[in-house]
Amino acid sequence: MTRLIFAIVAFACLAGAVQAQPANEDVTVRGNFPQLLARGETIVQLANRIAAKLITFDRLLAPACGMPRVFEFAGADYVDINDASRRVDTAQPGVWRIMVQGKGCWTPRLHNVFLFPRGASPAELRISVPGTSSAGVKHQQDATRIVLREANSLAARSNCDERAYLVEASVTKARRPGKAWMESWSASACDLVRKFSVTFTPEGGKMRIMVIPA
Repeated sequence: MTRLIFAIVAFACLAGAVQAQPANEDVTVRGNFPQLLARGETIVQLANRIAAKLITFDRLLAPACGMPRVFEFAGADYVDINDASRRVDTAQPGVWRIMVQGKGCWTPRLHNVFLFPRGASPAELRISVPGTSSAGVKHQQDATRIVLREANSLAARSNCDERAYLVEASVTKARRPGKAWMESWSASACDLVRKFSVTFTPEGGKMRIMVIPA
């Protein structure tokens, strides 16, 4: 298990930094995390938990290379739980999305973490699809299962016994209310990245998801 310890706190809890020492690799979390996101914990503790959620996944995307690994706060917005492309007022039902830029070792990568408040207790954190998907929380989870199932099936046909993991998602056809939209999702196994065209189609209050190898 990765053990994280906080190293620096600046700007009176408006900015936090966490340093970890997992497997001979230094990991730093930095940036101006909004104070209102930390309920029942400090900003440093929140950053600590985000790092613990992301580190294993980030190592898949960017294997250790001797460079410092940095998770940098890249923004937070309050979005419709069914439409991550639509920001809503905090007085309305929604979910916080925290964006974290992974740096060091290979190319920069954008992580997303959904934060679900739990009253006075620390919020629940769920890792989202990396990149810029417009799908809501549940539909991202549904699409993830389908994409990984297809990626694992393709990998098995090429005698790869590694489990696939998601690399990135991006919107290829913008989302419009009540209309289908398209995204490009990438999954990797045995050092081979495969791309999939993912179409989300709203139908009578439900969402149909179609995944096709690109």
